[in-house]
Amino acid sequence: MGNIGKIIGWLLGIGGIVVGGLYILGACGPNNPPPDEPWLTEDEAYEDQIAHTGMDGGAFVVPGLKIRDPREVSATEGHTPWHYALTNGAMETLESGEIVYRRFADDMLRRSVWVSDNNKLWFIDESGCLARNIYAFDGYYAGEDGSWVENIPRLTEDTRPGTGCKYREEGNPTGLYVQFEAVQEDRYKVTRTYPTLGFSETYLLDPFGRGAYALAKENDPETRAHLVVLPDGKTVLMSQAGETLRFIKE
Repeated sequence: MGNIGKIIGWLLGIGGIVVGGLYILGACGPNNPPPDEPWLTEDEAYEDQIAHTGMDGGAFVVPGLKIRDPREVSATEGHTPWHYALTNGAMETLESGEIVYRRFADDMLRRSVWVSDNNKLWFIDESGCLARNIYAFDGYYAGEDGSWVENIPRLTEDTRPGTGCKYREEGNPTGLYVQFEAVQEDRYKVTRTYPTLGFSETYLLDPFGRGAYALAKENDPETRAHLVVLPDGKTVLMSQAGETLRFIKE
């Protein structure tokens, strides 16, 4: 009976290793590799937020750094969104049609994050809505449905907007346009003008790096948007409330 017990124990041990290996493969999969570092969970971060930045809802956590904000993520090489996508929450469609991501821990909406849902990653921009056809704060691209397009290379250049000149909405040569004004070395204002309405609105830009900026409306900071200057210096993408507009430099 002793030998039989040892054999049974040995078989159970082998079975456990096999099952564990299959679990890891299923959880990570070819498109979801395990992180190189043991990133903290969002719940752990919530209990120990010691360095949250001014970018509301845009905090990420790693050992040693505690909180990692989007600007640090943008500057980091060797990681993909799988390493810092949020999982402790759920996507939700509002009555107005926009898709948002609500965190379980505090029931708050998130901004400027990648989130994991249904084995895909989705980009929630600075306006708090699922964004489409635009590069995220970290230089990775969100496609037509808002999910990460892995075969589009990450942006590497931190292209600055041209000041003074107009960037006109593509396909609308006499319509909506944006103009940038330098405030400091890497800080800008952008004014979005609707000529047919005789109306303008101004946003302050906060740089992420890689040509991406968080926008906050000058007289209403809770109204936000996401903007990217493409490497050609002639094209600007602006995402807000689930819609992305493309502007071309005149």
